Amino acid sequence: MAVGQLFSQRFGYAVHALAYMASKPEGEITTLPELADWMQQLWPSASRTYLSTVLQQLARAGILRSHRGVAGGYSLAKRPAEITLRDVYIAMEGVRVDRCGLSLEAQCPRTGICNLSRRIASIEDEFLTLLDKHRLSAVARDLELRGNATGRNDRRTGGRKRARSRR
Repeated sequence: MAVGQLFSQRFGYAVHALAYMASKPEGEITTLPELADWMQQLWPSASRTYLSTVLQQLARAGILRSHRGVAGGYSLAKRPAEITLRDVYIAMEGVRVDRCGLSLEAQCPRTGICNLSRRIASIEDEFLTLLDKHRLSAVARDLELRGNATGRNDRRTGGRKRARSRR
């Protein structure tokens, strides 16, 4: 298995977008065109439409704030240290650990009998617990260390209004 195959493209877009936003000054608004341009520097085939869908999903999950108007865009709804990869994964993948992975029903038809469902539930719980240990602030630092920080794109953010403080 190649690195990154465990996570969806949607999750990849979300983590990169959030890391970019977290590397900017607190409260600064990021526009869709700005973010799409940056993403296309990383992935030339990155889709602006798909990115827009991901950002809307993150806003519905309460991870981002949407700002309307001429100077509108998105800002983080919480500090980067308060956002975990688990939060992002759940927002993007709609994880429900209470549902049987082998059944379309809300509850496993073999509850109490199937050892496999208990084992799978335990693995899912461990996976989500591991994601909970990784904060957006650390992911953003990794992005900056690789030379992809927003400092290179200052021309795009000049004069842009800042969102109100999240404190």
